Amino acid sequence: MLVTEHLMKEHQLILKYVDLLERYVELSAKNNESSLLFEKAPFFIQFIHEFADEFHHAKEENILFRYLEQPGVLSHCNPIPQMLNEHGKARELVLNMENALLSNDIDKLEVNGVQYARLLKEHIYKEDNILYPMGGRGLSDTAKSCLLKEYAETDERLDSQSIWCKYEALAADLESQLNAYPSAILL
Repeated sequence: MLVTEHLMKEHQLILKYVDLLERYVELSAKNNESSLLFEKAPFFIQFIHEFADEFHHAKEENILFRYLEQPGVLSHCNPIPQMLNEHGKARELVLNMENALLSNDIDKLEVNGVQYARLLKEHIYKEDNILYPMGGRGLSDTAKSCLLKEYAETDERLDSQSIWCKYEALAADLESQLNAYPSAILL
């Protein structure tokens, strides 16, 4: 029973947004085209707040991490404090992006966007390839069943289907607009 399958699927959408953010930053930096990044950055920030923080972390931080911190689950090390530290760093970078928008500071927006993307790629790799498998081995079948039930309740409470539809559509729109831009750089 893979208790992190849904979280890993959510990571894939987050990585899609990270890739798009990098491409918008790249377009802005290389073509001196800040208006497009300023126009689209609020959509990335909204996604991060609503999908990554409120939706994904509702399951990861509030449910999975709670189960993984039970005695005996992560027997040889506990990477959760480091994962939470990285979540905090990501939130700081998003706040910096918000402040860059308010102060109309393109350099700060680009730098924090790149740092956010780099952090998230490394962070998701660690969760998908180290923490999640380690936790899956340490959890009992009973704990896994309870955890999956809590995920389902959270998905229902947060209207998972609606959130997915909204953000898959927005990603497609952001990609389409980027690809239609005359001098778009395709990474």
